[in-house]
Amino acid sequence: MNAFLDALKSRVLVGDGAYGTLFSRRGLLAAGHMGAALNLAKPGFVKAIHEEYLRAGAEVIETNTFGASRHALEAANLGDRVVEVCRAGAKIARDAAAGKAYVLGAIGPLPRASAKLGPEERRDAYAEQIKGLIEGGVDGVLLETFSDLDELTLAIEAANLEGPKTPLIAQLAFSLSGSTATGVSPERMVAGLKKLRVDVIGANCGGGETAAIEVVKKLADLTDKPISVYPNRGLADFDDVGRPIYIQRPDYFARSAKRLADLGANLIGGCCGTTPDDIRALKALITARKPSLRSHAAPVPAHAKAPAKPLTVQATLEADFKRGGVIVAEVDPPRGVYFDKQVMGARTLHEAGVHAITIADNPLSVMRMSNLAFANMVTHDCGARIVLHVACRDRSLIGTQSHLLGAYAMGVSNILAVTGDPVATQAYQGSSGVFDMSSAKLIEMISGINRGDFTAEHDGDLRTNFFVGCAFNSATRSMDNEAKRLGRKVAAGARFVMTQPVYSLDTARAVAAAIAPLQVPVLLGLMPLVSERNAEFLHNEVPGISIPDPIRARMAGKSGKKGREEGLAICRELMEQTASQVAGFYLITPMDRYEMVAALTQHAHSLRRKN
Repeated sequence: MNAFLDALKSRVLVGDGAYGTLFSRRGLLAAGHMGAALNLAKPGFVKAIHEEYLRAGAEVIETNTFGASRHALEAANLGDRVVEVCRAGAKIARDAAAGKAYVLGAIGPLPRASAKLGPEERRDAYAEQIKGLIEGGVDGVLLETFSDLDELTLAIEAANLEGPKTPLIAQLAFSLSGSTATGVSPERMVAGLKKLRVDVIGANCGGGETAAIEVVKKLADLTDKPISVYPNRGLADFDDVGRPIYIQRPDYFARSAKRLADLGANLIGGCCGTTPDDIRALKALITARKPSLRSHAAPVPAHAKAPAKPLTVQATLEADFKRGGVIVAEVDPPRGVYFDKQVMGARTLHEAGVHAITIADNPLSVMRMSNLAFANMVTHDCGARIVLHVACRDRSLIGTQSHLLGAYAMGVSNILAVTGDPVATQAYQGSSGVFDMSSAKLIEMISGINRGDFTAEHDGDLRTNFFVGCAFNSATRSMDNEAKRLGRKVAAGARFVMTQPVYSLDTARAVAAAIAPLQVPVLLGLMPLVSERNAEFLHNEVPGISIPDPIRARMAGKSGKKGREEGLAICRELMEQTASQVAGFYLITPMDRYEMVAALTQHAHSLRRKN
């Protein structure tokens, strides 16, 4: 046979289809188990599926190694046998191909469990997979189903390290929106890979046949490199036990594949939901076909596009931070559907002179009204600016993106990105945190929305102007570690910091000193205590809050009016001692006592006038 890359240039090659789909249907793969483990446990079954695709007409088959990283294989107690699993996968595929088809070593993105690894560790995780594949004799390495360009770049670097002469295919998963889940468009993909050694560029998985067609249209205009595309069999539904099911229409898949060939694709196969029947139908339509010539159509000029109607968006806090003395006050949404008390509280604080009302996102993992819905009520009542908390805990990646776009359309431009408190599982049995991303990744995503990364044409339809901040745990046991975490958030795009409540001058100064090197404005968190019981509860039961013994001693025996007066006195003292070291204060309303925060707001203004 001709070399793989030469063959791609001389004719359109037919790839194979899904493996997990067939493994699951035949009872070989239970939900949550690693398909790659079958390379050692059931090699004959893996080979048999390769042979089914070959008989259907596949000229290129993938190894059964997608997701075969150390961190994924640990679930099958195979974490130390990555090279062996990948080498076995390559050998099984080569034995099935018997020299009559090309074999690509499949590599997917690392699992969520590896999110805390640094770049070098992630690169190494890809490298050991690629090492096993190359030792097994693959004709090329296929990096597939990636959504993040930085992650794909690490995998490319690993492939070039382990096999600098092995053909390399890089594919991203594009949705129907025209971008990946992290906002990478075909334009960004081509630009980002331009200086890297990649032989074939393409797409797989994502939004099905229609999404694949739209992506290939763009790629054909953007690159002269061969294009590979492995679309899903449409969009999945789910059966009664939650397994994905797909519409069985091989003729539609094949006709879509023909359109892909017409547009200039060089290698066409199938991803999730596809079977040998789909590949057989595909093969019948594009047998012995030469690659199409590409037109490289000129992009539509920006001035030729209809302008979008401008949104009415609140001013960010950026200018306020430059002036200094910023006061942001927190009002929590109600725990039911009646909101008059909380809206009136927000109005009281707005009239007292706070720069913005900040609204938490189910704080302490206790169910409350949607903070976005409540924000809309506050802005309609008094016109206050909003700093909306967005927690990683409660929404998937798609849900978070949707939430953010809704917030911007409603005029919210200031965001506090937080991880979110752990779910109180005993109180909410059956609920669990989503945590699709860390707060740093959330900030990075918001920065991408600001740049317009989620608009495939970059015409500004999804370009926002979020002013995003982050949290700082002032009760941390290691101020240095918390400062390092903050550094990652600032690098991701955080523009200001709001700290957890502080109750001692020493802690306030330590927090300010830790954050100072990053040169971002800090709002020092203050929450007035109302009684001894309140102080003990916060100190002993609420994560992220630590109240020193001297402060708890001051609150001892106090409740009612005396407790509130002492709590205000403590906060006023901290304000007077720290006002010159921070950009302002983040005032947290205790137990709906809005009048206390209004009094602190007025005191903060008086301090600024004195200075």
